[in-house]
Amino acid sequence: MARWTTLVVSGAILATAWIPAAWAQTTPPAPTAPPTPDPQVQQDRRELRRDRRDLKQDRRDIRQDRRDIVGDKQDIRSDRKDIYSDRRDLRQDEKQLQRDRAAGNTEAVKKDRAEIAGDRKDLRGDRRDLYRDRKDLQSDRKDLREDNRDRREVNHDKGKLYRDKKAASAK
Repeated sequence: MARWTTLVVSGAILATAWIPAAWAQTTPPAPTAPPTPDPQVQQDRRELRRDRRDLKQDRRDIRQDRRDIVGDKQDIRSDRKDIYSDRRDLRQDEKQLQRDRAAGNTEAVKKDRAEIAGDRKDLRGDRRDLYRDRKDLQSDRKDLREDNRDRREVNHDKGKLYRDKKAASAK
């Protein structure tokens, strides 16, 4: 029985020593201050937000430039049609002028000359419009290329920032 008593008493002593130690291990750790953020990561995040805003604006610019390009192409097409019709009118007026000269009709000759002058004026105006529209088309294409370049740079910066974030969180 002495053994039994010794065993129970020693068990009680061990339990008394072990239970508080076990509870101490399961309690949550004392609250600590939040980790201080890395200033470089914060700066990178700010730059990323700025780059995202720039990217959004570049996308808007790209869409607008594409619309402008489509509009300029339509303007060029209509200017070419106008030039074609003005040339046709000019040729018809010149043929009519030759017929009226051959017939000796002086009134019709004066009228034909006035129509020819008007058609030539229209033709010059249409050529100017065509030149202007071609120039606009070139500048819109140039803007589109620049915006695409900006967009590539922002996307590249986004990838670099993602790698920096992963490296900062691993610290």
